[in-house]
Amino acid sequence: MAIARRLKAETSATVAFCSLPPIGEDPASANPFQSELNRRIVEYSAIIGEVARDAGIGYIPVYETLLAEIRESPGRAFTNFRFFPFYRDAFRVLVQRKGPDEVAHINGWRFHSDGIHLNSRGGMIAAGLVQAFLDG
Repeated sequence: MAIARRLKAETSATVAFCSLPPIGEDPASANPFQSELNRRIVEYSAIIGEVARDAGIGYIPVYETLLAEIRESPGRAFTNFRFFPFYRDAFRVLVQRKGPDEVAHINGWRFHSDGIHLNSRGGMIAAGLVQAFLDG
């Protein structure tokens, strides 16, 4: 709350907070890890929205919008965190010169490159929401 109030008070910039993007692409997963991630993302995004409302700043529904897209055709669950897949993907990008979207396709993600970070498809949705907010 303090950050939002300070930004609003000490700058003339248009200020907004974004909800968190989903992690994984299975909103109804029975997997305990994905299910807990889903629960926390919903909880934290609601807090972000509440802070934005209380501070009188904008709110950009990144989570809600991406979730609607994912629900149309659910994908993979993010079932655990391991370092190897991240290093493997870094190798694919840095050594094999594969683009993040190609890595996303190899990994079976539609909106993420690795289940956590948005690929260009997910990023363009988020960017479009920010642009719509700025256009007012």
